[in-house]
Amino acid sequence: MNYNLISDQWITVKDFNSNIQKIKPEQVVDPQWDTLDTPRADLKGALFQFMIGLLQTAFAPGDQEQWEKYWETPPSEEVLGKSFARFQHAFYLNNDESKPAFMQDFDLSDGEQKPVVSLLLEAPGEKTLKDNQDHFIKRGMIQKMSAYWAALSLFTLQINAPAGGAGHRVGIRGGGPMTTLLIPPENLNADSLWHRLWLNVLTLEEMEHTSGNLKLSEDKNIFPWLTETRTSESKGMEVLPEHAHPLQMYWAMPRRIRLQWDMNQKEQCDISGEPVETMVTHYNTKNYGANYEGYWRHPLSAYDVPPDKVPNSVKAQTGGLSYRHWMGLVIEDPKKHRQPALIVRSYKEWRCNSIGGLDEAQLWSFGYDMDNMKARCWYEASMPVFSLSEQLQLELDYQVPKIIEAANDSLKTLKKALKMAWFKRPKDAKGDISFIDHSFWEQTESAFYNYLRLLINQLDNEQAIKKVLNKWRQSLQSEAIKIFDNYVLSSLNEDGDMKRIIKARKYLEKWLNVSKPMKVLKVA
Repeated sequence: MNYNLISDQWITVKDFNSNIQKIKPEQVVDPQWDTLDTPRADLKGALFQFMIGLLQTAFAPGDQEQWEKYWETPPSEEVLGKSFARFQHAFYLNNDESKPAFMQDFDLSDGEQKPVVSLLLEAPGEKTLKDNQDHFIKRGMIQKMSAYWAALSLFTLQINAPAGGAGHRVGIRGGGPMTTLLIPPENLNADSLWHRLWLNVLTLEEMEHTSGNLKLSEDKNIFPWLTETRTSESKGMEVLPEHAHPLQMYWAMPRRIRLQWDMNQKEQCDISGEPVETMVTHYNTKNYGANYEGYWRHPLSAYDVPPDKVPNSVKAQTGGLSYRHWMGLVIEDPKKHRQPALIVRSYKEWRCNSIGGLDEAQLWSFGYDMDNMKARCWYEASMPVFSLSEQLQLELDYQVPKIIEAANDSLKTLKKALKMAWFKRPKDAKGDISFIDHSFWEQTESAFYNYLRLLINQLDNEQAIKKVLNKWRQSLQSEAIKIFDNYVLSSLNEDGDMKRIIKARKYLEKWLNVSKPMKVLKVA
């Protein structure tokens, strides 16, 4: 049996009553579907990117007018199905070794054999298993996957590929990129799965300004598994934007992998628990696959774009996602030369007006925090995206850095004060105290967005702006002192020296009043 991701019913969706069903890709236009559903958070993020990439490849609107047409009235299943069928040949999963197969090396006939669990980014590596350090992700838990979950796991690996040892290449956005997708405003009555996907599809006019070579329009330049792999054993063999069509950004394939199939095995998939007849238990892999280099900028990721340097996609980092990342993912951060994803900029330029999105949309941000090959954590969060005039957006861009800088300074001071309270020699203190960061960002997040909304509603009133900034200052002071008091007598305290604690608290109170970032917020 040949499995195909275009013609088969394999995508799991959930309706608005939380009922689950399997559909073909073309059926996403049915308004009864609420969202995509998967057993794992990383697979859900990948499945959304798969469907967005498929729509971008097979059904991209020519211009703004056509985009608006399909926002208002989605295409029929028949129309969408015909567009998808054009690319069906590129989405077979288990073709024999002489034929192309989805996200798999065109002609890989040998290589190292690995268990299928190694497709999952958090799976323990060989050294971890050898050293018996698989304490959290145990060996043997996932030994077999169904055809479709194996394909989606493979796709997840290819688009997020971290450093994997000598010659095992990272994804086109680097290892462990942050992905940012838009979710429509709630007030629009446009919260179906179709609208969630379509809001993240660019027009052909917009795609003309992305990375890649539009002249390379053959399918093999979009789907790299349709032709011989551009390997990278030596310099000069990199895949630069001039070597591939822009759509390859959605289908980039840095790893050389070929799945191995066990047919007619009536067992359960270890990912989903579903009974299936065709299993994947192992795959072959080889290093020196496609090495993506140069000025690539994926439309669904924010980038740091320093002058005269190659853009670097924003990655997830230890400590999670919070409002401190709002500047950079939603609005530009000039200090870091950080620019939001193209899809976010496009939304603020015209899409918000096209859909009547006067209320805030949401930005769904997610990604793995990678330490080379090691996945430390999966993070995801939602952040508001506001629809503002150009003049008000400029004013907001001026005010927000003050707010976030004051928060960063407050956290830095809080950590220093706690070390002063806990240890006789704070500078020599060792150990991970990132839990303080997490606590601070979590406890101040609600206030940040509340004051941000107040600020946005009064951006044309200078006196009102000053009052909001001052209230934010007071909120930071209050929360920092509250966190200090909660933690100061914890087990980290060496000896409970109250004089040292009182001195540290006075230092904290003073600095929260006199530091430059806090003074900027204070009403004169």
